[in-house]
Amino acid sequence: MMIYSRNILSLIFLILISCTATKMGKKEEVISLEQSYMANFKEEPLKDWESGKMFICVTEELPSLLEENLQNISNPENSGIKGEIFKYKGLKEEQTWSGVQTFLLYEYANQEYKYKVSKPLSDILNSEFKPLLPELVSLDYIQKADSLLKGKELYIKTPNWYNKDGVETKGQKYVLITIVEVSAGNKIFPLSIKFKTIGGDEYSVYTTMYKPLTTSQYSTFDKIFTFTNPKNKYPQIKDEIWQYITQSKVTLGMTKDECKISIGLPNKVNQLPEYSGLRERWYYNTGTYLEFKDGLLVNFRQM
Repeated sequence: MMIYSRNILSLIFLILISCTATKMGKKEEVISLEQSYMANFKEEPLKDWESGKMFICVTEELPSLLEENLQNISNPENSGIKGEIFKYKGLKEEQTWSGVQTFLLYEYANQEYKYKVSKPLSDILNSEFKPLLPELVSLDYIQKADSLLKGKELYIKTPNWYNKDGVETKGQKYVLITIVEVSAGNKIFPLSIKFKTIGGDEYSVYTTMYKPLTTSQYSTFDKIFTFTNPKNKYPQIKDEIWQYITQSKVTLGMTKDECKISIGLPNKVNQLPEYSGLRERWYYNTGTYLEFKDGLLVNFRQM
């Protein structure tokens, strides 16, 4: 009986230790300030859309999914409509040759446009279904992002900027910028964020404030901007080296980590044994290659 009691006590003790260790080992998810901004944005399911909800067209031509349901496709109003407002009017079921179909109704220039959805009306009204029509961006979404971000100072993490003519250009990363305005983006990214550099030049980037479906989506707001100076994470990096990093460049004497921060991970790595040590070559698909000896950059070609 004594042995049995001791076994029970030992089992309880082991369970308590296991539970304590699990709690101690479990890391709480830390939400960044950038992610907290994104938490303000949630895509409304179609059932919650109100009649009169407005959308901005982000393409010059009328969305093809709407064109399929037009009675007058040759309407001259159907081209050069980027920036025009389409007003949502509601849902409608119609009898077609293939059966009952559900349509979203839009109005533009006193004309009605229809977009066919794949779900029956009853399913839409009882689900979180969100239609995909990337050419039309909600005006409320744009205005909310603009009100939250306009005038804010942030650090930009991508050098892929667009100039005032919409042409992609090579900018800097990890530098301080000020948000000028948020406007309609394009079919891929619904928001265009215009910003001003310390020198006063204006550029823009495309992004979304919606939570990404996968962690690999690199163009969401939290992947492009940060409220915290990235240099604070690397106090060991000298200021003169940091200047090269902000320009996505390398220079002799940089460490492997500094090169990774500046231009990213290589696509291929070769190690070359020598009498005096080990050389390592990094190759990139762009044609750039880096050569290291004793962990420092001794030769490179950057494209």
